[in-house]
Amino acid sequence: MRLPTGNDDLPIFLLFLLGVLASRSYCLEVLYAINAGGEAHTDSYGIHFARDPLMGKVGTASDYGKQLIIGRIGNVDQILYQTERYHHNTFGYDIPINQDGNYVMILKFCEVYFNSPNMKVFDVVLNGDHTVVTDLDIFERVGRGVAHDEYVPFKVQGGKLIYNDEESDILAGKIRVEFIKVVD
Repeated sequence: MRLPTGNDDLPIFLLFLLGVLASRSYCLEVLYAINAGGEAHTDSYGIHFARDPLMGKVGTASDYGKQLIIGRIGNVDQILYQTERYHHNTFGYDIPINQDGNYVMILKFCEVYFNSPNMKVFDVVLNGDHTVVTDLDIFERVGRGVAHDEYVPFKVQGGKLIYNDEESDILAGKIRVEFIKVVD
């Protein structure tokens, strides 16, 4: 594990989608989408991203990335990668889940602030028990101002979230996605 140098902020999280793959279909239905750190937006595919529900509650929302043209993404969807939420501590989102099925969470990131690796390194944890992305350093992976997506498949069955054959309880019909700063 690495200690980010020169920064006490937790990772930015730009947006995420949660979709369910129907058992007899090859179409992905989007169940939940937010523009973390930003306002509502409808993307080039017609997907509506809600305004960040943590606005004014946790951490800091920023549109610092608006000064950049984000690589690997079309003009209409730039804003989804230019806004961000960051915090000095762990933070997360509660996502409503009300049916059994196979899901894919798509986490969309872009480093809009730092110009070198190891400045912002974090894990993504699902439901407090499942580390689904480890030691993510967006700059190290793709550089500054470049869109990067992480895909996280999981299953919900009988009130349990199942990831890599390990289970955790779903409480009050919601799963928790947390962003945890990596330190030595």
